[in-house]
Amino acid sequence: MRVGIDYRPALVNREGIGRYTRELVRGMIELDFDANLGLFGYTLAPIRFARAELGLEGSRAELLRLRFPNRWMPWLLEKLGKGVDDLTGGADVYHHTQYNALAVRRAAEVVTLHDCIYMLDAGYMDRPTAERMTAAAREMAQRARRILVPSEYVGAEVVMNFGVWPNKVAVTGLGCDHVVRDLPPKVEKAGEPYILTVSRVDPRKNHLRMLEAFERLVKEGLPHRWVIAGPPGWNVEAFERALAESPARDRVEWRKFVAEEELPMLYARADLFLFASLNEGFGLPPLEAMACGTAVVSSCVTSMPEVCGDAAWLVEPTDSERIFEAARRILTEPERREDLELRGKQQARRFTWRETAKHTLIAYQKATEPEENEGPKLRRSL
Repeated sequence: MRVGIDYRPALVNREGIGRYTRELVRGMIELDFDANLGLFGYTLAPIRFARAELGLEGSRAELLRLRFPNRWMPWLLEKLGKGVDDLTGGADVYHHTQYNALAVRRAAEVVTLHDCIYMLDAGYMDRPTAERMTAAAREMAQRARRILVPSEYVGAEVVMNFGVWPNKVAVTGLGCDHVVRDLPPKVEKAGEPYILTVSRVDPRKNHLRMLEAFERLVKEGLPHRWVIAGPPGWNVEAFERALAESPARDRVEWRKFVAEEELPMLYARADLFLFASLNEGFGLPPLEAMACGTAVVSSCVTSMPEVCGDAAWLVEPTDSERIFEAARRILTEPERREDLELRGKQQARRFTWRETAKHTLIAYQKATEPEENEGPKLRRSL
């Protein structure tokens, strides 16, 4: 079975879809499937990773790369009378990894839908972007023989929003083992203590309420700084104003860029990882923190209970008092913190990119089989 994968995000995006695509292919290489991979990399953007960083060094995966503008690809395929599956070596299966599907001629199509957040009227992104992503996801969901989702929560959202049969949806999960790839076996927590949040700063990530909770921690006399690692996102101005006016502003360190190789130690040396997001399709940063041995406070909504299990202290994210109280108790009760650190490491071990790749390969195989409309058997399918 020859598989084509839209590898463009892996070449240019450090977070999100880029991370997913890179690590998925790494997992497939571990499973000795690399000789069957055609990685579609036609993009004008320069590659931000060396082949060794991509995990392709020494592998048999074929990276098909031309410096060609993304926006011209539909025109080129139409002009040539080809599909993107033809450009990846006559693929039997073609995997769309981003919300930018290209024409496919013969291959069975597989798509990853990471979430349905763009369909919410909740102020999480600008309307034109939300409408574009909704239209793209709807088209891809209808075209695909298999829809891959990172969590059961997203699977249910896809079924309800796009009206697809549940047996068309496969939960493939994400991995977090990349974060400990180069982490020493034991890390000492040295220097000034800090709380860590890793995420883009936008309304969905809920930094305003986390700031309120942190201000209470400072008022209570805790010595911690709050380190925010992540770039500014859409509609960040409200948080910027609140931070500028905060009595705790001198204790907040907003690092708008953190190199990928710095993140593991940043996670490992934190006393607490705080992630009170309002909506996630999966929520990888809490698992990354767990893998690095750090206690986690996260949200009790959307995918977070499914991903974190009993290894995090889950809070109602719209209640800054609950966020404060959970953080205060973990920071002042060493036994509770140590228990969460242990549980977190055990939980994180369940999520590897090898497992993601294994379940994805099963979905590829299913995509090549005759379609069966078995009816709405949601739990069995998801």
